[in-house]
Amino acid sequence: MKIFLLSESFKNIYVNGVKKRCEIDKKNQFAKNLKKSVKEFESFVFVSNNKSEYEGNEVSAKLMYKALLKEGYPFKKCVVLDERTMGDAKDIIENASLMYLQGGYLECQLEFLKEIEFKKHILNSKAVITGKSAGAMNLAKTVYQYPEDEMQMGWKKFLNGIDLFDLMIIPHFNVEKGNEFCSEALDMINDYYLPDSMGKKFYALPQGSYIIIEEDKATIFGETYLFKDGKMTKICEDENKLQLQLNNLSKDCEGNIIL
Repeated sequence: MKIFLLSESFKNIYVNGVKKRCEIDKKNQFAKNLKKSVKEFESFVFVSNNKSEYEGNEVSAKLMYKALLKEGYPFKKCVVLDERTMGDAKDIIENASLMYLQGGYLECQLEFLKEIEFKKHILNSKAVITGKSAGAMNLAKTVYQYPEDEMQMGWKKFLNGIDLFDLMIIPHFNVEKGNEFCSEALDMINDYYLPDSMGKKFYALPQGSYIIIEEDKATIFGETYLFKDGKMTKICEDENKLQLQLNNLSKDCEGNIIL
């Protein structure tokens, strides 16, 4: 099983506030690493965040599918996995070639993934898995649910995820303001990431950085910060990579440097 944990390496391009196209980021060798990972081209499966948002799911899936075809991925079909197709989830997941889990609200998608028994079916699949933002976070054993605005400050911080690995990420990280999409009224680094990391590890990924998990190892690509025991450390630079060893996909990381 090969899993790409993305901050934002599939980039949506907007014109006057309307999503017009999707591009596959070449930064940190993402396009290259994805291309050499996908071996079969039966179907591209788009896993929704909100299972009831049919129109938005269709638009996003089709733009991604067009971007993949343009980059030389000869998929036979594009399948949107949401409320309309969840009855066929087993066959869709097990026969997927490339799977993309959409970003968005953590708990909304997590409930859907558990409802369709995603973990049970993905273990029987040969698909390459890509998850963006919430779609990546939800695949972990434990999900760190930091607030994005003042309304979410009382939400439960740690959720039980799908449990394909034990590694928590913070996507859209920004070293100046903490997060690209969080309210500027919140001091994300000092009030959340640092204190919440006591006894834990968070791998914070700016846009264009990502982690590949495969078998017993995890490889970081691009600028990355580690939050551990109340401290923040930069552990990788853009266009560089860092390999971490995993005992297995359900164990903590033990790196080749002290992390």
